[in-house]
Amino acid sequence: MPAMTDQDIANSILNDYKLLCSSINTYITEAQNEKLRNDYISVLQDMYTCQKQMFDTMNQKGWYQVQNADMSEITRAQQQYANIQL
Repeated sequence: MPAMTDQDIANSILNDYKLLCSSINTYITEAQNEKLRNDYISVLQDMYTCQKQMFDTMNQKGWYQVQNADMSEITRAQQQYANIQL
């Protein structure tokens, strides 16, 4: 089995952060205790920060490229979500 590259490891870490954020979000929505809920929210904010740092590092190294949206796509998405009634 070939050794993992730095890019493979970084990608694995980024995916782990994504999974953790998803899981913690579920814990937040299901927490009955307000203190526990607030603790989960704090942890989630930390995970988002870590995920963003990993993404930025990967993006700078050219390991995770994203396509920039044009303004018409952004405007369309904003209008779509502005019309959602809660």
